[in-house]
Amino acid sequence: MAENSRLKLAGYPLCLCMPLLAPLSVWLHTPWLSPIVVFGLFPVLGLLIGEDRSPPVVGLRGSPLMVAYLDFLPRIYALVWMGTLAWAAGYAFRMNLSGAGLAALTVSVGFGSAVAICTAHELMHRRSQFDVLLARLMTALCLYGHMVVEHFHHHATVGEVAAGATSPRGMSIYHFAPADFLQGLRNAWTVERTRLRRCRVGWWHNRMLQDYAMALGLLLVFFASFGSAGLILFAGQAVFAVFCFEVITYVHHYGLVRGEGEAAGPQHAWAHHCWLTNCLTFNNTFQSDHHLRSGTPYYELHAMYGAPRLPANYFTMFCVALVPPLWRFLMDRRLDALAEARRDPKRELPDWLRSQRCR
Repeated sequence: MAENSRLKLAGYPLCLCMPLLAPLSVWLHTPWLSPIVVFGLFPVLGLLIGEDRSPPVVGLRGSPLMVAYLDFLPRIYALVWMGTLAWAAGYAFRMNLSGAGLAALTVSVGFGSAVAICTAHELMHRRSQFDVLLARLMTALCLYGHMVVEHFHHHATVGEVAAGATSPRGMSIYHFAPADFLQGLRNAWTVERTRLRRCRVGWWHNRMLQDYAMALGLLLVFFASFGSAGLILFAGQAVFAVFCFEVITYVHHYGLVRGEGEAAGPQHAWAHHCWLTNCLTFNNTFQSDHHLRSGTPYYELHAMYGAPRLPANYFTMFCVALVPPLWRFLMDRRLDALAEARRDPKRELPDWLRSQRCR
């Protein structure tokens, strides 16, 4: 199953499950359904289905309908997610939710918002101005207005601890997440200030300020439309989504520090190519290939032989990262083995530490 590229094409719409978990949990009267599915069911299904060995989907330019299908899926996700976000705020307002009920709905929406950031990541790399603007709208809805600017800075500085996005060995997620968010703000501000000075345009052209102004405007719209419950849900899902994205960033790059003069390569991103995770996140686990070919559509990315391997899929490692002693126990020994293997340039990584080729 995990080696069939056609089945992978049919699997991408599974991403729509993430935002739809919120209304499903309300319909089934199971407020905490989303975390049960995401951290209970998905890891088990991912293990049963296996790793993603499907070859990259290339040579589609002769099939306009297939290209349109794949290109439109992230846009469809954006529409479904935004609709779910508005519905949830309206539901919280009508039902006068508070306490545990509001918290459960906020978390349910937040899972869809976390994948929305991954979807915006795909859209912001496209040449289409519409897609880039849609990505900016999505990140504004997650109160993450500097992401679009900062992410391209990350591509240039991957593996550099001082630039953010790469956690040094031993740092916990609870230290990394706020520190990386603030470092991202500083990076984006520096990038935009330099760009405006070079282009000789006014401060109002600062994309970071524009996107945070849009975020503030959206926050006020939700408050005016749905009251305090809508405001709390909007702010809560955004904080939850950004934290989830910071955990994913932490898992992607933990301890993989780039040496002086070393070029970025597959060795600077951890890999575990779970088929289900890739379908749910538009191949977000193919980070090594994405860093080397950032303009490549998600459906043409593939696993890179030689990328260091995580012990388990991303849903499982997300939970592990929340328990720092367990995370260090599993990951630091991998960093030790990686360092030992790299002392001899002719020596390949052991099988348990190496990402596999696509078949």
